Amino acid sequence: MNNPWLEIPISDYESHMSLPTVDQAVMTATELSRVLSQFTPESVAVIGCAGGNGFDAIPASTKRVVGVDINHSYIARAAERYEQRIPGLEFHVADVQSDHLPFEPVELIYASLVLEYVSLPESLDNLARVCLPGGRLVTLLQQPSTTMTALTPSPYNTIQSLNKIMRLVPSSECAGYAASAGFTLESEKSLTIKSGKSFLVQVYYRQ
Repeated sequence: MNNPWLEIPISDYESHMSLPTVDQAVMTATELSRVLSQFTPESVAVIGCAGGNGFDAIPASTKRVVGVDINHSYIARAAERYEQRIPGLEFHVADVQSDHLPFEPVELIYASLVLEYVSLPESLDNLARVCLPGGRLVTLLQQPSTTMTALTPSPYNTIQSLNKIMRLVPSSECAGYAASAGFTLESEKSLTIKSGKSFLVQVYYRQ
């Protein structure tokens, strides 16, 4: 089966995420900015970077920025927007669950709304290989709702193809596979956005 992410235009994805009924683009960018401010890493990898949401707030103290996405057109759009604006920026087209991640390890990995679409054991093992000892992995997971569908309906019908591969990940399951890969859960917090959907931010320490 072809990965549905390869068939969704970047314009559809970004427009969907910015809808008031979805409201997840700001959340993802805000959390990236927050963790960079909290941990002040010199290097960061953003997994599932799409068109570079949140890159405009990356501080100068972060000397190396790695953007990773499975969709080459998303990477092309992010490069177009930010290559001339952010020093030390590099991009890679890769599937985090099956590909060797072709970049040197970083101090912080940010994976927002990514683990719902991949196999956890393989993905977390791959992420561990590119996280420096003493570094951190920050994940953002969507939580189940009794009143809302996992994928919010929108005019952008291509998004609904993700129903074929989306699976909401229990936090304990993520923590278990992360521990097997060498990550220790350090903290977690819940977020609820205007739509009423809830999310969990987990911070893992790389042993």
